[in-house]
Amino acid sequence: MIMKRLATAPHRLYFFLGALSVLILFLWWWLQLQHPQTMAIPLHALLMPLGVFPLFILGFTFTAGPKWLAVSADDDYFLLHGATYFCGLLLAMLAASLSLPALRSSGFALMLSAWLAVTWRWCGLIRRSTVPDKKHATAIFLAMCGGACALAATLMWSYGSSGAWIIARQFAFFGFLLPVFLTVCHRMLPFFSGNVLKPYVVWRPYWLLAAWLCGCALLVLSGSMQWRILEAITATAMSLSFMYASWRWGLLRSLANRMLAMLHLSFAWLVIVFALQAAGAFGMTVGSASVHALALGFMGTMLVGFVSRVSYGHSGRPLQVSNFLWCIYLGLHLAALLRILASLLSLDILVTASATAWLALLACWIAMMLPIYLKARADGQAG
Repeated sequence: MIMKRLATAPHRLYFFLGALSVLILFLWWWLQLQHPQTMAIPLHALLMPLGVFPLFILGFTFTAGPKWLAVSADDDYFLLHGATYFCGLLLAMLAASLSLPALRSSGFALMLSAWLAVTWRWCGLIRRSTVPDKKHATAIFLAMCGGACALAATLMWSYGSSGAWIIARQFAFFGFLLPVFLTVCHRMLPFFSGNVLKPYVVWRPYWLLAAWLCGCALLVLSGSMQWRILEAITATAMSLSFMYASWRWGLLRSLANRMLAMLHLSFAWLVIVFALQAAGAFGMTVGSASVHALALGFMGTMLVGFVSRVSYGHSGRPLQVSNFLWCIYLGLHLAALLRILASLLSLDILVTASATAWLALLACWIAMMLPIYLKARADGQAG
């Protein structure tokens, strides 16, 4: 019965497995922090971004994407692809915990094979589509190719190629995840805002998205090659552009609606993210503050905001944020700030405090979300 319900729509399976991945990975890292002498920090830096976000990305892409492209996407492949990626993630994590490098590589190979399959499938939907505007869909495809590069480099690193680690890290964040998040924000934030805020002028020029994607490419290059000046200039320009876009999209006005405010407040983190990255590239001591601001402050909170909205909307529930969900969301922002302060002040106790808060808050959020994917739509419709 559970599998039948999860097979009803792609977002059900992908979000369900994504939620389990989040809980397992944050618990795994919390346990790692209890034994600092054996922490797998390099693995953590790759496993978290490549384990937490991709399944949710697939859930959104194969639910909203076919509508963008006006094509039918009815098949059962998402069951195979989702299960393969999830099993690969579990295998890589388990093998790392048991110090079995060959088995860990097999896990990453499974994740890569699943990702290549879904990337090829998304490319096929784009090719079949006859809509005149495929820019957002194409941008996501290019980002998914970046995800394949990240996973391939991770696989090489797991086989002993130490130089592949920085390439995998740069592609994971700036060649894959950030381009996906920015593409979706560029398309959906003005759209959602226009549905709620009246009057509202939708502003989403394609030159802005192109500039952001070019900035991401420059960050992959500059980070991989350690070209600090190029990284500093790019990060500064991106921080300023996000500040302007956040204002132009109506950050302050969005606070009147909690569901919309969740998306805008998360997007506003990008101003801080790239200010910190620019400061670090210019020579200031910021540690890992910028990457944690990106992964936790922006991506982590945006994930909760976006997945909550999609889950409610596609389950026939009202798009309303309860006090409990609102407190969870705001708590995640505070927990992200704790992790950034831990990097800036070099205080290990704040690292543990932040990890504990994230684990507890995400466990509460997941407990709210999982039943949605296992129940029929509240409005009685299919999906």
